[in-house]
Amino acid sequence: MNREELYKEMEKHKSEMTASERIKAYLNGDRVDHLPYDILCIDWIVAAEMGYSLKDLSNIDIMAKVVNKRFDLYGIDGFGEAMVLRNVGEAVGSKVIYPDNEIDYIEKFAMDTNLDMNLIEKVDPLNNPITKKKLERARILKDRLNDHPIGTEVSGPLTVAAAIRPINKLLRDLKKNPEEVKKLLEFTVQTNLDWVRAFTNEFGPTAVMIADPVGCDDILSPGQIAEFSYPYLDRLASSIYEITGIKAGLHVCGHTKKQWESYKKLDIALYSLDDCEDLADIKDVIEDDLILEGNVDPVEIMRYGSIDDVIGAVKECILKAADSKKGYVVATGCDIPLGTPIENVDAFIYAVRKYSKDAMIGQIPAAVYED
Repeated sequence: MNREELYKEMEKHKSEMTASERIKAYLNGDRVDHLPYDILCIDWIVAAEMGYSLKDLSNIDIMAKVVNKRFDLYGIDGFGEAMVLRNVGEAVGSKVIYPDNEIDYIEKFAMDTNLDMNLIEKVDPLNNPITKKKLERARILKDRLNDHPIGTEVSGPLTVAAAIRPINKLLRDLKKNPEEVKKLLEFTVQTNLDWVRAFTNEFGPTAVMIADPVGCDDILSPGQIAEFSYPYLDRLASSIYEITGIKAGLHVCGHTKKQWESYKKLDIALYSLDDCEDLADIKDVIEDDLILEGNVDPVEIMRYGSIDDVIGAVKECILKAADSKKGYVVATGCDIPLGTPIENVDAFIYAVRKYSKDAMIGQIPAAVYED
């Protein structure tokens, strides 16, 4: 299918609900227009199509325009202001570089030389320059986007720690200085919770997503996960639930199969699977306990694949996971890269609309067997 053919076909398959309406009805057991879906970092691609760079999204006016454009195009409502991967590190003194159209990175870590808790101070969300600015930005955006739901995101404890201490040194510290690492992890949990509490006080109970790329099987041994990752992630998730009354979602990049059983014990509602794992495998493990989300390859399929590649990948995911008992959200396995063609985003959405039409929780949609 070429681009022109795609857009003609999209006219035949339109959404009848907003994203918020759909997920609420779907999880309530109602039949919906099609399965819920999530293209991670879709705003990057919508912004690029509008002629904006990644750095432009720091401008409140531009961000509001992108959110409204995304809603007009796809019916995807909502926006967030998050404490993402490097924000806590920046709040305590790590130097973060923000290129015009590339992902930000840390040039200098707050604990580059020594693992020393005396090098950092408690982050007060209302007064720290980084968090205060983010809260003010969220207030302005909420005022301008009042019809959109707002949410936030935090990073997992070890992921936050890796924005304060270089990851190669942090991993060495797990063996050579474990008690100081645990002090740092306690700090990261409390900092995340202070942010969630401040955000909730400002905007009311909102959905929270936890992103934890460092907490995967590719980086940590099972013993390290048991000692340095899971207990802190467990407390973070449980405390978020206590603060907001809403169970968080969790996304971990990389392989995670060794942890699937333990994820079921966390106070989370949803697990987002990276594309390197198989949806059918995880569904058998977690479908009684968690909503499953995933996992179209964001690079080989979304960035570099053809329209037909994207459609085929979405259809395969629906076949594998749409009958998950607690529910299934069609999604990319991780953030889609800058440079992803807008027609591939459209192909993803077209495929969800067509092949999961009249979806209902726990069922494979009949539409996926058509054509």
